[in-house]
Amino acid sequence: MGGVIQGQDNSRVLCYAIFTMRYFIGSLLRGEVAEYYKTTCIDLANRFGIANVAEIVPPHITVKTSFEKPNPEAIDECLSLNTEVPTIPISLSNWNHFGTRTIYMEGAKPSDELKAYANDIIAKLKAIGIPTVMEERELHIRMSVARFLNPKDYQLVWNYLQTVPAPKFDLVFDNLTIFYKENKDDKAWKVLKTFPLTGIRK
Repeated sequence: MGGVIQGQDNSRVLCYAIFTMRYFIGSLLRGEVAEYYKTTCIDLANRFGIANVAEIVPPHITVKTSFEKPNPEAIDECLSLNTEVPTIPISLSNWNHFGTRTIYMEGAKPSDELKAYANDIIAKLKAIGIPTVMEERELHIRMSVARFLNPKDYQLVWNYLQTVPAPKFDLVFDNLTIFYKENKDDKAWKVLKTFPLTGIRK
């Protein structure tokens, strides 16, 4: 078995020899919206017996879907060199869904500035050997609150959420975060490292 990434030592090298870590890149959501995410996921899990999404992944906006990479140092360097941009306003304000499997909060379409930034990050990750997929060609502002649903549970949860108006959260895209799974049997994504956006808006 392997372990959590710790530093430049022999145990880290052994970790990579045994399995390849899985990662995804997103923007970690914090503060009031994170509390709302947690309480909503717990409420839905308790009411309908579905998975508590808050126990599976921290609240986030996805930039790059999951991938494998044997050397996270390359990811770290790629992101750390691309954070000198200003924070960018985003929002979450209504319920939507992917088919009958996933229900999420979404907001207004991302600005051209944010789309360009996300596309640039995807391109730079591709340049270090991380492949892209079709759905990454356009950034979406979404925060999932129910996942892995069957059609019956989806209908129950969706009907319930229509009676619970989604609040509007005015937020900022202010970081890039590496999320990871420690090993192939790990069901929960964890935060590996967060890179704040540090640019000054003129």
